[in-house]
Amino acid sequence: MNFHERAETNEQQAARQGDTVSQVETTEKLSDAPEAGNSLFALGGLAVAGIAMLGWICALAWIAWRLAGWLLS
Repeated sequence: MNFHERAETNEQQAARQGDTVSQVETTEKLSDAPEAGNSLFALGGLAVAGIAMLGWICALAWIAWRLAGWLLS
């Protein structure tokens, strides 16, 4: 079964099930909204991980530079 046939099959299944399956009720209240504190905590963690990664890259570059200088001298 190729992708074109699979797409037709999915469209046929959606047509058989009707439009009510894909519609979302807009009158329901979204009570599962994420808290802003959790997002800020995650963003801070990513910032710390990014700084640590840059530190490792700089350390490896410095070691490679010193090793290359030692080998060429």
